[in-house]
Amino acid sequence: MRPLLLALAIALCATPACAQDAMAPLAPLIGCWRGAFEGNAAIHDERCFAPMLGGRYVRDVHAVRPTDYSGESIYAFDPAAGALTFTYYASDGAIARGAARPEQGAIVFAPHTYTGADGATQHLRATWRFESADVFVAESEREEAGTWRPLMRIRYVRTTPE
Repeated sequence: MRPLLLALAIALCATPACAQDAMAPLAPLIGCWRGAFEGNAAIHDERCFAPMLGGRYVRDVHAVRPTDYSGESIYAFDPAAGALTFTYYASDGAIARGAARPEQGAIVFAPHTYTGADGATQHLRATWRFESADVFVAESEREEAGTWRPLMRIRYVRTTPE
């Protein structure tokens, strides 16, 4: 579906079945993935996406290896905002909330605030671009003094089927 039509369909969504359809942009992610951090192949991210509660939500659980850092995101359709939303919970106590939208072979995460357990904040944004059904690249940026700067780039390869 073309991005404009999908955005319109999501905006008009109000029923439970329609909310499930609004989650369709996340369907290609269902399954498990392993990604290498650009510039540091010794560190990798293992993550799994799974539908939950009848497909109305998607859970994304990840662990950065060989560290102890991990996190979980819950993606949902917010009918009031007419958008896909997420809440991210990190093992170190950090939290982030924001919105995402499908965009021509990608999922674009709007600028949002990541708040560490100590209260320190970072303004982040990201794009997850699909290279194929079994590969996607996640690029994150951090805003510093009004300028967006690269934060990290991870190339994920599917490890389990959908």
